[in-house]
Amino acid sequence: MKRRVFVQKTSVGLGGLLVSPTLLGSLQNRNSNQDSFPDFIVRKLTGGPKHHFFGYYGICPWNESQTHLLSLESNFQDHMPGRNDSAGIGLVDAKTARYEKITETKAWNFQQGAFMHWNPLKPDSEILYNDRVDNEIVSVFLDINSGKKRVLPRPVNGISHNGKHALSLTYGRLGRMRNVVSYANVVDPYVDEPHPEKDGVFIMDLQTGDYKLVVSIKQVYEMLKERHPELEHKHLWFNHTVFNKNDTRFFLLARTREGNGGPLETGMFTAGIDGSDLREVIPYGYNVSHFDWRNNKEIIATFELGSNGRRHYHFVDGVNEYKRLGNGSLDFDGHCTFSPDQKWIATDHKVKETLMQSIILHNFETDCSKTLATFHMKEKKFITGQLRCDFHPRWNRDGTAICFDAIDHDSGIRQMHLVEFQDA
Repeated sequence: MKRRVFVQKTSVGLGGLLVSPTLLGSLQNRNSNQDSFPDFIVRKLTGGPKHHFFGYYGICPWNESQTHLLSLESNFQDHMPGRNDSAGIGLVDAKTARYEKITETKAWNFQQGAFMHWNPLKPDSEILYNDRVDNEIVSVFLDINSGKKRVLPRPVNGISHNGKHALSLTYGRLGRMRNVVSYANVVDPYVDEPHPEKDGVFIMDLQTGDYKLVVSIKQVYEMLKERHPELEHKHLWFNHTVFNKNDTRFFLLARTREGNGGPLETGMFTAGIDGSDLREVIPYGYNVSHFDWRNNKEIIATFELGSNGRRHYHFVDGVNEYKRLGNGSLDFDGHCTFSPDQKWIATDHKVKETLMQSIILHNFETDCSKTLATFHMKEKKFITGQLRCDFHPRWNRDGTAICFDAIDHDSGIRQMHLVEFQDA
């Protein structure tokens, strides 16, 4: 993006529905250097009466040509999806905002959607998503032109950039331990084991469907048990797996919680794609929440370092030295994700007391931040809890736009929105 004087614009649209100008709020400065930020517009992309959203952050919903975005479509947002509740999967025209349903899934939730991806090897014609077959959670390749499907035996939780491999977790264990990011009525095969040796992160070959366990929950427990004897009877699980940019390593979160629905305790680990060189890069107990790879070695994450709550930090894989970002402007938990050129961070910030949520742009080079838009989320359930609508920012392929999910200001319906940078 070109650096230009930051100007508020509220009534420009390139197709789709415009966001009310009031949603741009006060455009708080957050220690920003005005000259380091581009001009932009914010607009609602999809419309009702049904709900449209993508789900998780850090995954590009645009095809390679950037003519369409992937979207889920739901008839409801007032309860968690049940086993037999389907969501439509469709394409949204980036200019006209027209939604066209192409298939559906019964493996989805409001936080992470169905882990939809464009196939990196066929980024204009084939998608990959999670689904349910005979109550087994699988993943499906779909050719959007022919309708041909290819089913893989495990779900995906992360896709390599070269299109060769997927990271896979056991959704039965996720559902038992933290159902907000899982799917309904899936069985945990190791329900009685706090640290199963045969469960953890699996690597799956996206061509053959062959898979193998590369990091077990038992391995991580063995690394932690001397410093954390309290883990002996706590049930440990993995969450949130992401490849680095050259697909040589990945990270995962290892988690426990106190009782049913109690607070999470989390650490971050990285490993080679064969499970080798397993490292604890953010110590267990630091309350790690969100994250992204900047490149092959550098990571951004939100966690607690000391007693000041979660903040955004930058560090190098394997080097336990953490740099606080933003000089106070990023002292909160947010879904942080790097732009394709690694120069910008998009993140979000919720204020539960006021029901307000903001999308924020951070210039990594100047360490300055700018609030792009602030939305009132209407009801408490949309800002906290299982039905919440986190913005979950995600960049397009050339860094000229950000897609995020939000509650529409006028209708109260969950819809996809865009930040589009001008003359980028």
